[in-house]
Amino acid sequence: MKNVIVLIETSTGWGSGMVRGIADYLDECGEPWNVFLEPRGKFEPLRIPKGWDGDGIIARVNNPLLADEILASGIPCVNVSWYDYGKGIIARCTLDEEESGRLAAKYYLEKKYTHFAYCGSPWRPDYYDDLFGRAYAQYLATAGFPCFNFPPREIDPEQPWIDQLRQLGTWLKTLPTPCAVLAIDTQTSRQLIEAAKLVGLGVPDAIAVLAGEYDELASGITRPKLSMLDNAAHSVGHNAAKLLDRIMHGQADGSELVTISPTNVISAQSTDWTVLPDERLVHALRFVRDNYHRPIQVADLAEHAGTSRRLLEQLFDRYLDISPSRQILAVRLDAAKQLLGRSVLSMSEIAARCGFDSPEVMCRAFRREVSMSPSEYRQRRRLQ
Repeated sequence: MKNVIVLIETSTGWGSGMVRGIADYLDECGEPWNVFLEPRGKFEPLRIPKGWDGDGIIARVNNPLLADEILASGIPCVNVSWYDYGKGIIARCTLDEEESGRLAAKYYLEKKYTHFAYCGSPWRPDYYDDLFGRAYAQYLATAGFPCFNFPPREIDPEQPWIDQLRQLGTWLKTLPTPCAVLAIDTQTSRQLIEAAKLVGLGVPDAIAVLAGEYDELASGITRPKLSMLDNAAHSVGHNAAKLLDRIMHGQADGSELVTISPTNVISAQSTDWTVLPDERLVHALRFVRDNYHRPIQVADLAEHAGTSRRLLEQLFDRYLDISPSRQILAVRLDAAKQLLGRSVLSMSEIAARCGFDSPEVMCRAFRREVSMSPSEYRQRRRLQ
């Protein structure tokens, strides 16, 4: 039996999703690992417990002391963080930072924004190379838009919380509105929302906020609820365990790098704004988002938007290049994809939650629009 330690924070959605991915790999492969796992906070220094000796390590190697301990131990390790300590010696399995930044930029561009900003984290060390934020800005530049950047080093993490909010609020007031803001993590995103409230900026009508990491608990407690990138924590955990297993069996080494593509954006109220020239379209899109799980029809959208069905269809075609009925279907499919990738709900439950009349109707829609069945989509997500 292999003794493996998992050094990952368990207090966030990302960490718990990672642990679930590791557990699912063990269920699938039948490996009898003895896993050492303790509750850990997000900013708690991660270290190998004194006296622990084993065969493998899966860790968020986010500080040089932990990296040095791992290298000194000689124990095979897979690093699941964006930090590249021990590059070439400690294997890595992590979310693709640059693809994540590009996904965020595409999301905002599809919502018709023309003003953009990025906010990094003052809690990350000076030597951290923020590929995520850089890719976001570069993609926007390619599309012809500048990106305003808040230098995170201007905030002292030790100063009072209210002073941090005032500093962020002063910066937010300088941005042209409406502005699409991406933040590196949920903590920074929540600070931005509070800072916007402090200086009288509406979220999302003046400032939209998107978090670069997934944490369902943090989103649910935030008002307005926080939109997040789904950073494929389950897939990263699953593939990290698979990679460590290969290393422990002599089939791979510390030079391995596995990158997992992000899946989608989990939209919530903090980005519930589409920059459109007609308010009727905005009302119709919001109605779809809030009611897709109900048996709504195009006539319901038109009534809510205060216009005729014919005119609504013309507005959708002119500004969104999609029909209202296909918009309803697209939102339902996106919701189903999220549940397929993040839950163990049955097909019947997912179909009901996403507004499909039956699992069969959902299956036909998936085959037509995604070129695979819901079951195939779920399996592919778990293998990513």
